[in-house]
Amino acid sequence: MQFSLKYILALTAGLSLSPLHAEMVQSSTVSNDVDGSNLAARVINKDSQNFKSLSITERSGDQVRRQAIAAKIDIAEDEPSVIEKLNTVASKTVRKFSQTGAASWYGRQFHGRKTASGETFDMNGLTAAHRTLPLNCYIRVTNKENGKSVVVKVNDRGPFHGNRVLDLSYGAAKRLGVTNAGVAKVSIERVDGPNS
Repeated sequence: MQFSLKYILALTAGLSLSPLHAEMVQSSTVSNDVDGSNLAARVINKDSQNFKSLSITERSGDQVRRQAIAAKIDIAEDEPSVIEKLNTVASKTVRKFSQTGAASWYGRQFHGRKTASGETFDMNGLTAAHRTLPLNCYIRVTNKENGKSVVVKVNDRGPFHGNRVLDLSYGAAKRLGVTNAGVAKVSIERVDGPNS
């Protein structure tokens, strides 16, 4: 039997339930716990990774009472996250994408840190940061000054300064001949994958 969050909050805070809310819970599962202080302990079982805790603050006069409760949330392991769902929608929306602008690069100072996609940044990899393209999509970047081109995976967000449209990893910038100049005019087009 699942409890509504309202019901758990009401029990924990020692509030009374309206008859409408009381009907939602089987009578055998409700006990007369006056202060509700042990509710969280009663709700939590050994499978604690499926629990989210919620802190309640109740102010009465000069006294402040804080209580943490637990609510079980069953999430199927194969269910995609909200971010993954949004990325899928965004990915389908911007299949045909092209852009021209300035690209810079970043390397050693971010090497080993987490990117926006959750991957570890490898400065020698063929990756890039873009402000709006879906994470984990692929783009072909072409240096307009020398004609060199490389396909990179968008796994990070940026650049967030100036009028630049792309931040390349050191590895991608090196292939495009951008490392010495630091910035180059590039064209970007969306592709299906690294072999496109």
